[in-house]
Amino acid sequence: MKKTFIFIFVLLLLAALVFALRGKRHATISDADQIIVKQGDVIVRATETGSLVPMNAVEVKSEQAGEVKKFFVQAGDRVKAGQLLATLRPELNQVQKVAEARARLSQEKLRWEDAEREHQRMATLFSKGFIAEKELEGVARTKENAKIQYELSKKQLLLTLGSNKTLYEKVLRMDLTAEAMDDFSVFSPIAGTVIEVSVSEGQIVSSGMSAITNGTTLMKISDLSKMWIKTKINEVNIGQIREGQKSEIRLDAIPNQIYDGTVVKISPKGEKEDNVIRYEVTIEIKKPDRRLMPSMTANVDITTAIEKNVLYLPLIALTQYEGKDAVVLPGKPHQKEKPHKQVRLGLKNETVAVIVEGLSAGDRVLLPKKEKKEE
Repeated sequence: MKKTFIFIFVLLLLAALVFALRGKRHATISDADQIIVKQGDVIVRATETGSLVPMNAVEVKSEQAGEVKKFFVQAGDRVKAGQLLATLRPELNQVQKVAEARARLSQEKLRWEDAEREHQRMATLFSKGFIAEKELEGVARTKENAKIQYELSKKQLLLTLGSNKTLYEKVLRMDLTAEAMDDFSVFSPIAGTVIEVSVSEGQIVSSGMSAITNGTTLMKISDLSKMWIKTKINEVNIGQIREGQKSEIRLDAIPNQIYDGTVVKISPKGEKEDNVIRYEVTIEIKKPDRRLMPSMTANVDITTAIEKNVLYLPLIALTQYEGKDAVVLPGKPHQKEKPHKQVRLGLKNETVAVIVEGLSAGDRVLLPKKEKKEE
């Protein structure tokens, strides 16, 4: 009798244990595997990396070939427009070309002045009837040709001086008997910061106005108060990018700081990199500060689409049922096969999808079971 009682007690204990384990399993499913339909904003972003470049950057070149005599600034210095940057000692060949052009200008000026005086003299004689009109016309043509040659010689000198009108005026005042040409100066074309000095004092540089070469870059000056980001978007996402779209910018060099930006330019020509076509996109940074420096690495999130106050679910809560998008409903507690419900989806990003039709805010769905792969 005692053994029978013990046996019945053990059976009841096992039954209670099984019931408790089943209840725990159902509780785990309802708590951990259920997802609630939420309402809020869904944002789609294109994420890429790029680098900072100044909006206004210039390469400073000498308009004359010669030897760098002295620099008055160095990398990191802030300069004003028109500020003296360097002086150069003219190259001997350049000095000779300038001297020849200057001498020709003087000769053509003398010829024109002589022709002008001769025309005035002949005009006086014609008025008194001492010469024929044909003679006067011949002298007038000579005077006009002399004037044309004089104007051409002025342009030739200006071109020889790299179209530098200040230097041109200086050369016009130059003593033709002088053995050497004075040093000439290089001035800053813009206000900004010297980000690089490319040559050293004593180095020979070529003219930036040369028809054969592009000339030697003396230094680079950038206006760091206005910055751009250059990034490249692959062909899959470039169709979503539009001018005027907002973006968030994070820099590796300046953590915990987010800058606002706007897409201002999209290149129409793509370039192939690692078998992927990419298009260059330019983003202007709003309110840059002095911490921003050229070539800094930037992480860019471009907002390509946004829908506000919509229903959404995580992508992991979605499945397919009868060839259409669907979700799995909780169903009854002891129901083995949970019911599916088809839904219509809208905007998607990397984590969530908008529920256009089929569910309401606060509805609960189950995470779909992963199908076991057959080995």
